[in-house]
Amino acid sequence: MAIRQLISPTVMWYAVNLYKIRKITLSEAAKLSNVSLRQMLDILEEHGVKGNVTMKHQIRSLDYARNL
Repeated sequence: MAIRQLISPTVMWYAVNLYKIRKITLSEAAKLSNVSLRQMLDILEEHGVKGNVTMKHQIRSLDYARNL
């Protein structure tokens, strides 16, 4: 149990930093950290990391949703 307590924050820190430098997606960061997307958003906010979704991504997502 003590090892898990050490590994979890380290993995979380790693996921936050990979997300911050745009090497992984939000979904990948959440999966790596073993938390939900909502929890990952909260964790990123706690670490002062802003989202990396651009307006271009949002427009593409809206276009995709319209075509469903």
